[in-house]
Formats: sequence, C-alpha cells, structure tokens
Amino acid sequence: GMLRALVGTLTGEEAQHTRALVLPDDRLPTLAESMRTTSLRQLAARLEGGWLVDMIEEERLFTLVQPIVTRDGGLFGYESLLRGRERDGAVVPAGRLFGTAEAAELLFTLDLIARRLGIEAVGGANGAGANGAAIGAGRHDQAKAFINFNPSSNYDPDFCLRETAGFIAQAGLRPENVVFEVIESTEVKDRAHLRSILCYYRQAGFKIALDDVGAGFSGLTLLAELHPDIVKIDMGLVQGVAAEPFKQSIVRHLIELTHEGGALALAEGVETEADADWLRRAGVDLLQG
Repeated sequence: GMLRALVGTLTGEEAQHTRALVLPDDRLPTLAESMRTTSLRQLAARLEGGWLVDMIEEERLFTLVQPIVTRDGGLFGYESLLRGRERDGAVVPAGRLFGTAEAAELLFTLDLIARRLGIEAVGGANGAGANGAAIGAGRHDQAKAFINFNPSSNYDPDFCLRETAGFIAQAGLRPENVVFEVIESTEVKDRAHLRSILCYYRQAGFKIALDDVGAGFSGLTLLAELHPDIVKIDMGLVQGVAAEPFKQSIVRHLIELTHEGGALALAEGVETEADADWLRRAGVDLLQG
C-alpha cells in the first residue's frame, strides 16, 4: 500500500528513474546489492504482480475476437484480444496485463497463454470444437487467427513453435491460417534477432503482419526490414480519413508502399461507413473494426 501510494505521487518518468532496492530494515545495502537496484515503477509492478499470478492460476484470462473482412465484405479472419477478469467480474485490459507481466518477468508465460486462447477462440469460430483437428484438417478457407507477437517474450523460438503448433493442431487450424502481428510500437533492440525469429516462423508456414504502422517512428523501417505479409495501418490515421485530406494522402501512400512490397493493406479501427467506403476506393485490401 505504501509503495503504491508513493508511485502514485510521482510522474511516470519520475517513477521510472527513481532507483529502489528491498532490504531488511536493520542494515544498509552492500556494494553488490547497490548495483542491483531497479526502477521504483518496476519494483512496484513486481511486488504487486501476485494478482496476475492468481489470475493465471485461476484461469481468469480470456480473449475477445474482432472480425477482419475483405474489401467486398467477406470474412478474412479474427484478431484475438487478451483480457482478464477480476474476481468481482471487472474486465482487465491487455495493457495492464502485459505491463505487469513485463515488469514481473511473466511476459513469456502470458504470451503463450494469449497464443493458446487466441488460437482456440478462432478455431471455435471456425466451427472446430473439441475435435477440431479432425473437422478442420482439410480446410484452406478458414478464418485466419491474428495473434499479437511480443518480440521480447520469445526467447526460445523452438519451444514457442512446438507449443504453437500443438495449439493449432488442437484447434483444427493450419499454420498458414495463423498470422503473428509484430507490434510496431514495441521497442525492438535486436532487429537481426527479430528477423531470424520471423524467418523461422515463416519457414513453418505462418504469416507475419506489422501492426500499428503510422503510430510511431519505426514503422517504415520495420516495413522495409521485415517484409510482412500484411501491413496494418494505425487507427489514428484511419478514423476520420473520409473527411481529412492530409490523412488521405498519408494512407494512400502507405497502401501504395504496402502493395509495392507485395503485402496486403489492412485498415484498423474502421468505425463509419464513410471511412470504409473511402478506404475501399483507395485500394485497401482488409478492414477491421
């Protein structure tokens, strides 16, 4: 409680740059211990991460699915959106789940759970129940499962690939019907390592999407480096595009760049018929919202 109150009085930057260390109250830190300080925000998240462990153990994580349609209105796939549920029924958003998981060093575990739940949800939407592998094994026209991909959580591509392949088989899907979304705003420190992981996944038959292009500063660089199969144009550029000429210019150029790279252009956050109509005329391939 005291730590939560302290963090609450600071700005995000202050909490991030304030260093902290937990020790018994009867001694000063040794030199070695002083070198192991962490940010106050990270320490608070680790100490309070118990609620996430309880949520995982009590199976209170679930996914929502949002449809993705083709330009002519056909179903293309679903994006799986991870959520948690408090014991009182309140829904916990993905940002809080993954933020706590990263600070509490649970990101790898949460990422695998999100994959499993997302793939199961789309398998169910395709009509493949508990015996999904038998029902769906021969289907190539299934809705694709779009799964958020956190590069920092995939330390072991071999293990992740085996686990993901098992989830897919149980859900009755095929690898080519699973699309891993690389979040553009995620800080990717080792681009070469990321490329090698994505190449590994591609060789196994998976598709790659680049998420939120246009939201940050590295989107075009990642577009050039990763050669994704699908480029998702950020909703900040999509929403209101029918009435805003400057947004229209940016979106047209992103669609053109996407097509030049041999990828499909997907517009995120489509909420009005006016925006949808403009996007179709501009050549967007897929719409989500």
